[in-house]
Amino acid sequence: MSTLSSPMADVTSGSAITDIDEELAVLAESMRVLRSRRNRRIPISRLPTEILVMVFKHFEEEKRFDGSASDNVPACLALTHVCKDWRTIALQCPALWTFIHSSSPRWLGIMFERSQNLPLVVTYKSPVSLQDCLELVLSHLPRIKVLRFRSLQPDCDRIIQLLSSQSAPLLEIFDFRKPLAMWPETSPISNTIFQGQAPRLRSVELTSFDLSWSAHIFSGLQTLSVRGTNEKSFPTLPQLLSALGRMPALEHLTLERLLIIPEETKLLEKVPLARLKTITLGSPTIRTAISLFAQLAFPVDAKIALSLRDVQGLQDISDLFSAMGMHPDGSGSIIRSMRAIRHTRRSFCVQFSTSTAMNPTDCWNPDDDDIRLSLQFMYHYNINISPDPDPSIIFDIRRMVTQDRIQTLYLSKFDFAGKDFWGAGSVCLPDLEVMHMKGIWVEDLIHALEITEGDIPYPSLRVLELEDGCFLIGYEGDPEETLRDVMKMRAERGTGMHTLRLVECKELPADRVQGFREVIATVDWDEFVEPDDDEDEVGSIDSEEMRLYNEAQENRIWWFDDPDMDRSEI
Repeated sequence: MSTLSSPMADVTSGSAITDIDEELAVLAESMRVLRSRRNRRIPISRLPTEILVMVFKHFEEEKRFDGSASDNVPACLALTHVCKDWRTIALQCPALWTFIHSSSPRWLGIMFERSQNLPLVVTYKSPVSLQDCLELVLSHLPRIKVLRFRSLQPDCDRIIQLLSSQSAPLLEIFDFRKPLAMWPETSPISNTIFQGQAPRLRSVELTSFDLSWSAHIFSGLQTLSVRGTNEKSFPTLPQLLSALGRMPALEHLTLERLLIIPEETKLLEKVPLARLKTITLGSPTIRTAISLFAQLAFPVDAKIALSLRDVQGLQDISDLFSAMGMHPDGSGSIIRSMRAIRHTRRSFCVQFSTSTAMNPTDCWNPDDDDIRLSLQFMYHYNINISPDPDPSIIFDIRRMVTQDRIQTLYLSKFDFAGKDFWGAGSVCLPDLEVMHMKGIWVEDLIHALEITEGDIPYPSLRVLELEDGCFLIGYEGDPEETLRDVMKMRAERGTGMHTLRLVECKELPADRVQGFREVIATVDWDEFVEPDDDEDEVGSIDSEEMRLYNEAQENRIWWFDDPDMDRSEI
């Protein structure tokens, strides 16, 4: 027979549970107190508050730059969840809350409050909502020290209105970008921005925006970068020189994807840019560049990157160097290596570096501080005006640039350049020790290294690096055997190689590599095997998948600094 619990038993049981809950609460509080007492005795808790603040700032900076922080919460938020003391210190340190990258209205309000009145650093790496984010952020324009952000076309006019509604007394860095495909259709950046008051402004970077070149708001800049303007905003040469004349402290100048309209100008004195460290020009004709450089005075060791159109011949290039005040025996950085890239028969790039090593890239403006001079020349489209340049022109350019001892040469896509090319290179670079060749055929190698009529080409060459070379097609006979004989003959003459590196070389069997090892001390081979033309089912790409990929690429929004962007085309 079942029994039912009495109401009195239920009351007693409920009372016991309440008593237990109260005891657990007391224990939990005791545990919290013990943990706090324990935490105060570990070494980091004995650090002075000033030291902890320094540690917190370093933590916040690291989280912000390594990408581990969430886009919508402050990087320093984690510090407030460690313990009560750390939370108190973090909340009482307004400097931790000045770095704005959140798009959350809630967190923006919290950060503006906790940062008190300190200057703000605002950085958005992708477009954010105008209504929910940017309007709130730009309402604090008088407090902003650094402003870096991106926007899509529909919001730009409103953003420029907001930027023109208040002064920016603390602003030092201004970086405003639109995607490359979205050409300027907005109000130009002019004297009205920041109400004409940004006395501390030192760096301006604009992408795909119109710019008023007469705007005095940009006077005194140390960095000016303009990438892409509408045709109506292309500066005339006098306008550009006048703008640069208002920037005597300019250190970095970048002008890309815009044309400089040639217009007759004759200044009494050159525009002095005594502090200039880098200059990048990405689209003018070579004659316009000559006219510009003829009016500028800048240090001989400034880093220069130029991509110039409508070249008609070697005389144009010689005139350019004369306008730049560049002489092969002049003072400046000591050049150790040279790289030449042939994009097409009528377009090539030559680079000169102070280092014997260069980062692998086919870009005319590589992110490499050691490359002091980078020149890309695109010949005039009319072959009757300018015939195809001889490949050996790169050695003529070297003679114009420097007489320094070049130790390393990088060549890319100079296939079938011919014996005259390699002979000119040997005469021009007698001290060459390392040669890196990309995209060449075995015939080029034999022409480059074989001893003829007792002359030993490249007598100082000791290291040969071959990448993406072809060891069979286009050569009659046994190319590897011929090359091995050339290497052997050089060794017998005391000018042998001590290192050969082979990377992704096609039509190169293992037994031939072994032949190289018989005459060269060190042969590094990656054992590359070219994939079959016919893909198997596992490796094939579905046609629908390819269609969707191509469609996505066509609709993709491209930013100038997109890592997938082919900079050689810009």
